[in-house]
Amino acid sequence: MSKKRVSLTLEEELVEKIDAEADMNDVNRSKQVETMIKQYLDSRSIKTAVIFCGGEKLLSMNEWEGKPVLAHIMDNLELQDIQRVILLAGDNRSSIEEYFGSRYHSMNLEYISEDEPQGKAAALSKVEERINTTFIALNGHVVSDVDLEDMLEVHREEGSMATMALTTVENPSKYGVARLKGRTILGFEEKPSPGQEPSRLINAGTYILEPEIFDYLGDEKLEDLFAELSSTRELSGYIYGGEWKDFSET
Repeated sequence: MSKKRVSLTLEEELVEKIDAEADMNDVNRSKQVETMIKQYLDSRSIKTAVIFCGGEKLLSMNEWEGKPVLAHIMDNLELQDIQRVILLAGDNRSSIEEYFGSRYHSMNLEYISEDEPQGKAAALSKVEERINTTFIALNGHVVSDVDLEDMLEVHREEGSMATMALTTVENPSKYGVARLKGRTILGFEEKPSPGQEPSRLINAGTYILEPEIFDYLGDEKLEDLFAELSSTRELSGYIYGGEWKDFSET
């Protein structure tokens, strides 16, 4: 990888600390600064994704354009530098693992299965010991190309515990429709009558979550969790206008 020389002006005390770290690591000042910047940028990016791909119908393995829906989802994650994917496979683990194995291109795959699936919130709670930083969660039956870096920027700016991607649909009356104030989701109206919708924005199936979310998880539905977060103004909305296809409707 090519390198470019840059000039930095730093406080003297900070330079002394950098030099002390460089001496400890037996590298020069430039290398130490480069390492510290990389570590900081990595800490601000998302490297882990969790995908909900359980369920009786195994929708994530439906074939679309020559490969499973789940493969399309993971292709987009790889393009956005996700390194690790945890698959909440319910009782579908054998079918999914047989196809994908332990790696998909450059990404490491982990599986969590259940003998008796108890819903998305309960499944998500099972990854608590594996995650200690900001992560992304996705519905395994929805294909989209959400810009995760842009969504993360909104998430950081709002400082909320969770951010939900929202997409616009022509007929929102068969969905839960979001009510917003600015970027804050105030709640959802389930299947509003035509003409009575508070917006045309619905859950697009992509979420950025802080690890504190695990304190809120129980046996309730994921929708109940989001309703609780919206009541405490801990749920932000990221309005997304790109590709979106929900395979639960096909």
